[in-house]
Amino acid sequence: MRDAATTTSGAWRIDDGTGVMFRDATVAWALAAHEVLAETATGYGHFVTVKELAERVQTVTGVRTDAPTRTWMDAILRKVARRCHKAGEPPLTALCVKQNHKVSDSYKYVLELAALPVPADIESHAAYARWACYAAHGADVPADGGIPPLVPRGGAARRGTSTTAAAAKSDPESRVVVCSSCFIQLPATGICEHC
Repeated sequence: MRDAATTTSGAWRIDDGTGVMFRDATVAWALAAHEVLAETATGYGHFVTVKELAERVQTVTGVRTDAPTRTWMDAILRKVARRCHKAGEPPLTALCVKQNHKVSDSYKYVLELAALPVPADIESHAAYARWACYAAHGADVPADGGIPPLVPRGGAARRGTSTTAAAAKSDPESRVVVCSSCFIQLPATGICEHC
């Protein structure tokens, strides 16, 4: 049974029901989210939905809330994005998508941190960021480097060759080179115009 502190804090410990200040809960959830997303990045093509991530961080930390996920997960993803940016890591938040398999509005914070404009196709930017996450976290990236994977519409985390990867293999010139800092496609000069 939860105690009276839960009513004011909005979060509680699963094991004994004691209240946890929401601010403390979000710090714990953000640390857990970074771990979960880093683990997700070890599998090429893997991703997690916002709802799944919210459930996993609550389970990992042993701290729950009955507040709607939409009211607190953006803050968690922003904390993870800040941590990645400060550490010079690719943005793990690219691995977290909404139910429709598109990145949430909080992904724009990754661009804000890097002082980049929001591109017309933010999904492609997120795909490049996912590719960088897979490479940085030791995923089994295709031998030819692969291409940045868009999240499949069917929802399954795919491994191996997608139709776009097959096209890239048949036409090696179609492989795109991206900046290792901002994940935007490099021009023919190989010099990033944004960094």
